[in-house]
Amino acid sequence: MSRRQLERTILRSLADSGPLYVVDLAAAVDEHPLTIEQACERLHDAANIRLIGCRRYDITATGHRRLNDVKPMSSGSDVQTRTEGRS
Repeated sequence: MSRRQLERTILRSLADSGPLYVVDLAAAVDEHPLTIEQACERLHDAANIRLIGCRRYDITATGHRRLNDVKPMSSGSDVQTRTEGRS
């Protein structure tokens, strides 16, 4: 899983479940707790999550905006090909 995917997964888990400990996040996303702790530090530095205490984090308004601002990628099925436009 890429860093960006991992961070989005952490944000989604916190948005869905509320405040979680690093070990609970690690179990939820099936990653090593150290990997989760490093990702949480990056998210905390970017103000996407806040530390509640004892390695327990919660999502911030900035984190919610980050989740909502990412637009899904188009599958390309709505793009007309050259042959489709011919009559």
